[in-house]
Amino acid sequence: MSVNKPIRRKPILLALLVGLCGNATLATLSVSQLAFSIFPIIALALAARMLYQEYLSAPMEGDTPLCTLIAFLIGVFGYSAFLRTQFPEMGTNYLSVMISLILVIWLALKMGVAARPLVEEDAKS
Repeated sequence: MSVNKPIRRKPILLALLVGLCGNATLATLSVSQLAFSIFPIIALALAARMLYQEYLSAPMEGDTPLCTLIAFLIGVFGYSAFLRTQFPEMGTNYLSVMISLILVIWLALKMGVAARPLVEEDAKS
């Protein structure tokens, strides 16, 4: 019988931030419609450093590495969808929104946020 270890939320939030800032940094450097800003680069460096420090301070057990990867991908695809909504000439954001939505649902199920409540049956004798 396996015991599920609790999933820590701090690395998941930091991975989401790293994905978001990483995509923002690449978009700032490569998309001509966006004005250059140093802030996504600074935020990416700080978030990556905090995630690395969190990785060193406590072991990632259970489903934490998988949930961290899912959160990173949510950040990447979420910012891509936001960017394509802001600039429609870049193309459609349908695929990014659908991938983000599927990943958010998967993460919610994996973390137990969207778990079905247990039905308690009354034992009447």
